[in-house]
Amino acid sequence: MKLIKRLFGKKDNSGESIAQDKLPEWLELISRQISEKIEKDTSSLYPKIEKALRKIKDSTTELEKSKPEGRFHLKMVKVASSNRDNMAKQVRMLLENITIPREKNIKSIAAFHGNATQTMGVCLENMMKSYQYTKLVYLEESKNVIADVNSLGRLLNEFIEPINSKKQVLDALDKAQELVSLIRKINLDIGQMERSIIENEKKIVSLKKEAADKQEAQNLLYESETWKQYTMSGDELILLEIDADKKLSEINNLISPLNKVINRLKQLSDSGRLVLKPEDRDALNLCLSCPVDVPPGFFIELQKIVESGILNLPKTDKILPQIQLALSSLGNKKKEYYAIIKDIEIKKDEISKMKIIKDEKDLKEVLSTLQDKVIASEKELETSRKQLDSFKSEIDSKKHELQDYVFVIDSKKKIS
Repeated sequence: MKLIKRLFGKKDNSGESIAQDKLPEWLELISRQISEKIEKDTSSLYPKIEKALRKIKDSTTELEKSKPEGRFHLKMVKVASSNRDNMAKQVRMLLENITIPREKNIKSIAAFHGNATQTMGVCLENMMKSYQYTKLVYLEESKNVIADVNSLGRLLNEFIEPINSKKQVLDALDKAQELVSLIRKINLDIGQMERSIIENEKKIVSLKKEAADKQEAQNLLYESETWKQYTMSGDELILLEIDADKKLSEINNLISPLNKVINRLKQLSDSGRLVLKPEDRDALNLCLSCPVDVPPGFFIELQKIVESGILNLPKTDKILPQIQLALSSLGNKKKEYYAIIKDIEIKKDEISKMKIIKDEKDLKEVLSTLQDKVIASEKELETSRKQLDSFKSEIDSKKHELQDYVFVIDSKKKIS
């Protein structure tokens, strides 16, 4: 009584409330009270069941020992005796499979009843088939066996009645205890998720601060004199490369007007109708593939070939001045071009040795990594918050479900 008062407090006509944390203890108490009542109600039936089993065994023994009384056809006696033996066999199987349990709790009672009724159902079904023939010769003895088995069945029905009468409450107790465990687990999950969210929020703040520091360092780097020097050198390199392209274009413009002459000369050379010295043949190919590398002296030989008329070209008076222009200008333009190329290489080497390039690259990589971590952490945080909302929604649903089962157990009880 003291425990009940401690659990439920003072009685209230409007309904008694029970705290969530007291619920497991209350459920256990109710379960124990019902179990004790059921065990008490069924305990008096065990001796009756044992007595019924002994009676079945005795009546079966009488059936096996019985002799035909009256005049029966020999074939009928054989059929009846054979079926009598089968009845006895089914009864022995029944007796072997029904054992009074040592434990007397509800689970043992339900398991014992389930096994006994299933075994009896199978045996009785087979016995009744044999009984139809056995009773023709051993009427009273076989009827006694069937009556005793049926009597056991009635006892088993009486035996399970205390559980059946409380089945709804017992099922509600089982479900309620399962829900209490589940709610406890969900609460633990909620606590763990809340801690994880707090840690993730702190982590995001720290990452953002670190990213802001790196961003500030990057801004300072871009404002430094060293970076200005680097960008200036980069601009100078671009101008040098533009100058190199212009100079290359000037060289191409010297040679491209002679392409018709050069292609005609190549045709003759390739066909073997005109044999060129190896160095002139190489220079001819360079005119078409890489004009900047053509040696100026090649144009002296080209001028001689054009003047010889072997190429059969019209208007050589316009071609020869272009050849003389290439001969006189190509050397200087090549020197100017390669001087610019050398300046480009020097400038590239100068830029490559600047430490600030690596510093800027490292800062960019660190900043990018931090920003990626922030994005990933924020996505993780969003997922965690949704999961937390899901847990809270689930626990609310389970608490309502638990209240429904508590109402089945005790309609006046409410979870506070």
